[in-house]
Amino acid sequence: MTEEIGNTMRFEQEEFRSQDFSFLDLSGKEFYNCRFLDCKFLETSLLKTTFEDCSFEGCNITNPLFDEAKIIETVFEGCKLLGIPFYKCNEFAFELSCHGCRIESCNFTELSMKAAEFCDCDITGCSFQSTFLMEADFSKSRFKETLFHNTDLRKAAFNNASGYAIDPLHNRVEKAVFSAPEALSLLSPFRIIIR
Repeated sequence: MTEEIGNTMRFEQEEFRSQDFSFLDLSGKEFYNCRFLDCKFLETSLLKTTFEDCSFEGCNITNPLFDEAKIIETVFEGCKLLGIPFYKCNEFAFELSCHGCRIESCNFTELSMKAAEFCDCDITGCSFQSTFLMEADFSKSRFKETLFHNTDLRKAAFNNASGYAIDPLHNRVEKAVFSAPEALSLLSPFRIIIR
């Protein structure tokens, strides 16, 4: 399979199961409607690689090179996403959904991610600076040390989410949905006392 990947540039409706793509150069390859199950992408080169209508299930994607990659209508389920510089992806071809994923030390700065889904995820040490997340869904996700700054979170859903630190003075939160008691954290910038 590794040899086939090396010699082929375009893949359609392929299923890759338990493949180890770690340290391989997959730059410029195109994957359309492909499924990756329990695959490893450790420090894989994905420069200018296209993933369109693809799904990743139970995959480990750690410290890849993602410059100018295209991620279009791609779903990650139960994946480990670690150290991914998503902000280096092609910003005009970027649309993803994450469900039940561990997302750690990933950078989404200045990306347009309207209606993106991050449901039931553990999101740690990530950056959403100047990110457009209008109508995004973060339901049931758990945050730790994650930065939201100058972020558009209008109409975003944080139902039953926890651990987020969102300053309403430095982020747009109009009509965003938060659940009590976690929503009280929105008042922390005001240094008020709640009894």
